[in-house]
Amino acid sequence: MTEWDEYKTIFHSLQEDILVTKTDGTIVKVSKGTGDVYDVNADDLIGKSVYDLEKQGLFTPLATPMVVEKKERVTFVQTVGGEKKLLVTALPVFDKNNKLVRVVSYSHDVTELMEIKAGMEEMTEEMERVRKELEYLKQQNESSFIAKSEPMRKIMATANQIAGVDVSVLLLGESGVGKTEIAKMIHEKSERAGGPFIEVNCGAIPESLFEAELFGYESGSFTGAAKGGKKGFAELADQGTLFLDEVGELSLSNQVKVLKLIQEKSFYRVGGRKEIRADFRLVSATNKRLKESVENNLFREDLYFRLNVVPITIPPLRERKEDIVPLIQYALDLFTKRYKRKRTMSREVLHELTELEWRGNVRELTNLIERLVVTSHRSIILPEDLPDNYKAEGKDYSRMNNFEESLPKTLERVERDQLQKARLLYKTTTRMAEVLGISQPSIVRKLKKYGIK
Repeated sequence: MTEWDEYKTIFHSLQEDILVTKTDGTIVKVSKGTGDVYDVNADDLIGKSVYDLEKQGLFTPLATPMVVEKKERVTFVQTVGGEKKLLVTALPVFDKNNKLVRVVSYSHDVTELMEIKAGMEEMTEEMERVRKELEYLKQQNESSFIAKSEPMRKIMATANQIAGVDVSVLLLGESGVGKTEIAKMIHEKSERAGGPFIEVNCGAIPESLFEAELFGYESGSFTGAAKGGKKGFAELADQGTLFLDEVGELSLSNQVKVLKLIQEKSFYRVGGRKEIRADFRLVSATNKRLKESVENNLFREDLYFRLNVVPITIPPLRERKEDIVPLIQYALDLFTKRYKRKRTMSREVLHELTELEWRGNVRELTNLIERLVVTSHRSIILPEDLPDNYKAEGKDYSRMNNFEESLPKTLERVERDQLQKARLLYKTTTRMAEVLGISQPSIVRKLKKYGIK
């Protein structure tokens, strides 16, 4: 057997995909395994151009041009027939004058591995999604902020999403809805959680003292100034969060000072000459309609846009009644532990409290529960323990006598209200059916009709 025959025999006995081309892409040698990989007769490939075969859809991309360009070993994933995946390694072959004359490539079928990789990536993404959801639910259980209703769940999801982004947030809503709690939550979930959370009640600071409180002052800068001076809120908030509550109460002159602080993140203490820089995340809150204040020239438009990068409007408690019972239970647990008094709420009291408008929102509800815990004489809080203005007979039922509404509309509204209250008080539709005196399928149908979850 000649040397060439021996080489040829060894070459084909490898049973691997080995392909040799000239630098112009013409195939000069192939192993028998190449035909199996590309599902063609290996001998038919001899003399053909890899560029023509690529145009025919046999494989892509090509090894030859990569090696010709780089003149070194390359490894890449090649697609065969639009489906099969090959891990191809191609090497340059040089003559004695160091001139590139051949390109040798070999491959391994990695289609299954690629599918496994894709599956693993999909599984990893799903696991990350589940992890975040579990973390969110865990935080919900640990948090004092109740978000059972759909509007509040969406707000909490938004707050969680933007917490990690150092962007200005404007919290809008009536007094007592929980703006401060959401501001604290945003801070605690941000990268600034290790820094301070500085709350400034803009409505409680006299206009003449606001600058000194916000920026601080040097010793002797004005009558009554503390010896040694004092740091202001902006300086204290460095590396943390500055929370401007009731920002809508700022006077126009103080609005200018706040705008300059936001824009430059630097300031001078009152009576000082040294510029102080403060790196903080800004969160603001107000119960006013700032847009209307801007239109009435009571609030600067440029400051409004600086504050209103991400607005979050928190609905009043009367518009998210699903949260009332969980909030009552949370407050009851909190105050019974604090005052070491065992108290539970009767179903009648729960019913009465879910009927209220709660103009003071969560703050009013929490204050009432604390009052009931410390003033009631029994372990079970009964309707007679409620203050007079919270009892049923003290409520206004004028809307029941609204003859501007048709009878079918009134009946529909009453039915919806009863279903909502029953849904809050009872866990199962079977129990709701027993209490309301209708069948369980009717309960399910009516809940779907009114969109009650």
